[in-house]
Amino acid sequence: MQKPTVAMVLGDPAGIGPELVAKLLIQDEQRQKANILLIADKRELDKGMEIAQIQFEYDEVDLKDLANYSFKPGIPALIDHRCSHPLPFEYGKATEQSGVYILETLKKAVDLAQEGYVHSICFAPLNKQAMHKGGLQYRDELHWFADQTNYHGFVCELNVVDHIWAGRVTSHIPFKDIVPNLSIEAVKDGVLLLHKALIQAGVQNPKIAVQALNPHGGEGGVFGDEEITIITPGIEKAREQGIDVYGPFPGDTTMREVERLKIDGVLSMYHDQFSTALKILGFERGVTVQGGIPIPITTANHGTAFDLYGKNVAIPTAFEAAFDIAVRMGTGVLNNQ
Repeated sequence: MQKPTVAMVLGDPAGIGPELVAKLLIQDEQRQKANILLIADKRELDKGMEIAQIQFEYDEVDLKDLANYSFKPGIPALIDHRCSHPLPFEYGKATEQSGVYILETLKKAVDLAQEGYVHSICFAPLNKQAMHKGGLQYRDELHWFADQTNYHGFVCELNVVDHIWAGRVTSHIPFKDIVPNLSIEAVKDGVLLLHKALIQAGVQNPKIAVQALNPHGGEGGVFGDEEITIITPGIEKAREQGIDVYGPFPGDTTMREVERLKIDGVLSMYHDQFSTALKILGFERGVTVQGGIPIPITTANHGTAFDLYGKNVAIPTAFEAAFDIAVRMGTGVLNNQ
């Protein structure tokens, strides 16, 4: 059986990313899941292994030789990337140096995916402040990925814990701007995006729930009419395209409906609405998927933990879950080529 190729990026080398990569790749069962192409400064990768007090074998390959390279079973390959800024990294803090490095390694991973060398991308935790210092012109990496892939459709972060996926209609905006950014089309597009991601991850016939915005689902318009004027029409438009979708369900009872109906994915109206429940369910297993981007891109649903740098205490379970989803979605890309 042919394996997908997953590009793996260290994230911010000033945080726990290199340690997490080392703790993942020391596991033979993880390395056997896919062909793994590391895009990293070799010195930082080696430092991650030193911090984790482990050592795994890897091949070095030049970018110009990648077209003729054959992966060895269970042996990752490394493209040694040196940051264009020649300054040394400062660990345990957000810096311009780290931000430039993050953007350069992610850009190389995206380019290789667009050229057909890799089927998905999995990156260790990064830091948005560092990325902005390093030149990021967007509010988050999701919209940067959309720009890099020239994608102009609907995008949203998808959060995953175990078998439950969650998307949202609005994301990194002030609370007062939520309602102006809701629309029938946005609700429909959110359902379709979540459905497509679930299919790509190998879920057959996904069942999707949509959350209401207002208390008690609006109580027929008494507590707000967005359920009547926006959310329900959006659900109906998604149903017209053959999606198995339910709701809108009040925010405080949605998880009960997820369990009762055996729901695979939940679409919320704003950032914290359902992701809070997911993080309570399993913060240490949480994954973020860059929803809508033409390339499957995943990461752990936690930050760089600068205060833990160098201490060998980082727990890799969320990063392992992110890698597993990158493999599953990469397999979907591979099978559709």
